[in-house]
Amino acid sequence: MTCTGIQFASAIWRARFWLTGIVVLVTVIAAKQVAGLSVSNSLEIWYPEDDPELLRYLEFQENYGSDEIVVVAVSSRDGTDFRSDDGGYLIGDLTDSLLDIDNVATVTSLVTVPESLANVRGRLLSADGNTTALVVQPMTGPEVESRRKQLLFDIRQTAERYTLDVHLGGYGVVFEGLNEASTTGSATLILYAHLFMVALLALNFRRVLPVLLTLVTVGVASLWTMGLYAATGHQLNMVTMVLPTLVLVIGIADCLHILRSVAAQDATLGQDKRVIGGLGAVIGPCFLTTVTTAAGFLGLSASGLPAVQQLGWFGAGGIIAAFLCSMALIPMALGWRAMEPAGRQSLADRTARQLYGIGSRRVRLVIATFLILGVVAGYGISQLSTDTSSIGYLKKTHLVREDSDFIEREFGAYVPVEFVVTADEDILRTDYLDAIWAWQQASLDQADVHWSWSLVSTFDLAPGETPSLVGGEKLARDFERMRSFMPGTIKTMMKGNNELRVSYGAPILSSTGVETLITELVGLADFPAGLKLRPAGYAPLYTRIVDEIVMSQVRGFALAVVLIVILLGIGMRSGGRVLLALPANAIPVALTLGLMGLTGIPLDVASATIASVILGLVVDDTVHLLRPSGGKSISDSLHNAAHTTGGTLVMTTAILACGFLVLGLAEIRSIAWFGVLTSFAVVVAILTDLMLLPALAKLFSPSTAQEPSISKSI
Repeated sequence: MTCTGIQFASAIWRARFWLTGIVVLVTVIAAKQVAGLSVSNSLEIWYPEDDPELLRYLEFQENYGSDEIVVVAVSSRDGTDFRSDDGGYLIGDLTDSLLDIDNVATVTSLVTVPESLANVRGRLLSADGNTTALVVQPMTGPEVESRRKQLLFDIRQTAERYTLDVHLGGYGVVFEGLNEASTTGSATLILYAHLFMVALLALNFRRVLPVLLTLVTVGVASLWTMGLYAATGHQLNMVTMVLPTLVLVIGIADCLHILRSVAAQDATLGQDKRVIGGLGAVIGPCFLTTVTTAAGFLGLSASGLPAVQQLGWFGAGGIIAAFLCSMALIPMALGWRAMEPAGRQSLADRTARQLYGIGSRRVRLVIATFLILGVVAGYGISQLSTDTSSIGYLKKTHLVREDSDFIEREFGAYVPVEFVVTADEDILRTDYLDAIWAWQQASLDQADVHWSWSLVSTFDLAPGETPSLVGGEKLARDFERMRSFMPGTIKTMMKGNNELRVSYGAPILSSTGVETLITELVGLADFPAGLKLRPAGYAPLYTRIVDEIVMSQVRGFALAVVLIVILLGIGMRSGGRVLLALPANAIPVALTLGLMGLTGIPLDVASATIASVILGLVVDDTVHLLRPSGGKSISDSLHNAAHTTGGTLVMTTAILACGFLVLGLAEIRSIAWFGVLTSFAVVVAILTDLMLLPALAKLFSPSTAQEPSISKSI
């Protein structure tokens, strides 16, 4: 306990009523903001608004229409053959009904494709004729995200009115599936997190009131965080959906330290002195752990992905909010002694002392064990891969994945991979069209390419026939006829007289798979001088995410390390203690990344945050154990801390581990992995701090060696 800590605690005690009033006021304001919170998992959340690649994508949509197509696969329940007249009438009526839906631009079906385009018609009909596909192209515009849910609902309802079995596919369908999983998943996770916390807190506190006090405190902090998130115009996504749970789980640590510290004070003292004494003993370490954890989150602000940046900024804000709420509400409530937890020694206290005992007595064995684990972690990290898959985030049993699998079984690959070919002059020159057609035909030999489509495809060339063999004059007449009778079709395939759109049908691939496919297709293009090829549409943005993931991990972790080392140096005022803290905090991060590599869990848009977040979390225990202690040696400081606050650290670890395990229930797989891996990391961290720290301290700093006297500690 320090004079500075007592002074701050005394000030908080005197202002407790004012502070509580402020908390209530801010909470009311935050609650009003949360009511307007929405969810978005569209591609745009991963890139800044002025990103050049995103602007090119928006330009592509403006020129050619939306590439966020919805494939509507319908099957007859009474065995109707869609090749028959009755089947044709049914599809005609359904096509008209779909066109009547708000925000539908075009519908492609068996009744809209000329019979001369046999290949296209074949892609819209199953082998047995009982299932057909209609391709709905939504309108473009900035409001596409807000209207997508209603559009998909209307499409499904319209098709079901014809007593048809309906399956929907497309990136928009995947985005909406992620939105739904994020929305319902967040509520479920928060509920389960509360249940776990109630059980663990009750087990440790043995009283109801301190459990309720803790939950109210962290709940208010979580509400503040999400209120600020909504007030600044942000939407929840598959990364930031964990914010409420993160704040709830992490914020408990400060509550535990304050409550147990006050409960450990002399029972004969007045309640004001007990609260001031208990709060003064932990306010410094709690403040330092708050800023170091916040620094871990702030490291994510170096990411190039806006969603990851948001997790960094608002995660840091949530941790600070949890600290402020605990400092305001808990001292106020502890004015009543009934709010204190039971003061008996718990299983957590005994566990902490036993682990510390192993580390301080079996020095060489402990160090050797962690060295071996470090080598294993290094091998695992070397096997770590980076990839992301939009549909892969959903479980295999999710309706979106089942529908997509059905469509691919019946019709083959349906996701468009887009390119634009630009000419220095008129692109309808026959030599240019020959080169484009030859490229399309060669690309069909690729395993992941199931079809190709461009303006050249509409000329219905015979096998082995080329545009130049047909003749420029006939092609010009066919083109002018199409321009007159099908202007909408021309708009979706051509811009001006010098640019053509070429589309390829591929399965739903991961970003790495799409990047490989694009590279292969570009390599097949043998174009004459005057033609330029460029990937377009969704694919270039999707594939760039992999690079951003890697850079997010590297930049975020580097920034977090720098910030945390600086803060530790300021807080501990001892180079030796900071150096000792480095391996203790590097090992949990390394082992977690190594586990990912060994088990085949890739770094993706959700787990790209994991190294920075873990570093910010695991440093907390180190701060409480290594903080300066009245000029004592590092070994003696560790001994005292392990026997006084070690039990609280074990408790917080158990709560953190179980709280993060709750994320393992998330419908989105990457979030589930994030929760399980973070739970693993915090368990490794407490073992490292209570075993490796004393072993290293004994090896390099015998307990008889005194540190120089340190002026007022935090």
